[in-house]
Amino acid sequence: MALTDKQHVADDIQQPSDGTLIAEVLTGRRERFAVLVDRYQAPLIRVARSRLGRHDWAEDVVQETFLCAFKSLASYNSQYSFRTWLWTILLNQCRRHVQKRSRRPLVRSWSDQPASATDEAGESTVGDVLASSEESPLTPLLREERAERLERMLRQLPDKQADALRLRFFGGLQFNEIAAAMQCSLATAKNRVRWGLATLAQQTDRREAEALTGEQPSSPRGD
Repeated sequence: MALTDKQHVADDIQQPSDGTLIAEVLTGRRERFAVLVDRYQAPLIRVARSRLGRHDWAEDVVQETFLCAFKSLASYNSQYSFRTWLWTILLNQCRRHVQKRSRRPLVRSWSDQPASATDEAGESTVGDVLASSEESPLTPLLREERAERLERMLRQLPDKQADALRLRFFGGLQFNEIAAAMQCSLATAKNRVRWGLATLAQQTDRREAEALTGEQPSSPRGD
């Protein structure tokens, strides 16, 4: 085994499990919760950023997610995955944020413009999963345009389908974890991802046809 492989194995062994960290927090070592924050913060922000459209909103929602998890840690059922429990809290916090903002009067300013695919700190979001086979000076702009387009398309999907896709591709969850996080059956989780992908593919085909012909293609039967 190579030295680097041995180091990775050693690092994995040294990493405490979620259950171990939770037990330590509950015995009074509150600072150990920061390890859980470091472990899950980045993927949570990616999903919230895609869901809400702005990095600052995503950060606020993720902060509320961790705060809620910390306050409810004593009632957490260790029979279930802490990871999926955290995702369930995040989805609920995102929904609350959207509902709260929908009740506010709409006052747009320069700060309300949709965020780009890269946040102010330079952290990629959807752009991470969009790869281009040809590099050129325009490639970063093209990637950003495609990322923003994908985020807009996701927001046009039914919320449950869009959330399932975000959990799958931005959060890296397996289907059983998506089912647990969204509190649905495994078959339903798979169907939401499948139908969401099918709708995105259909939207892409329509928009490309419209761009080429200048006409909006008719909707297929069954829409």
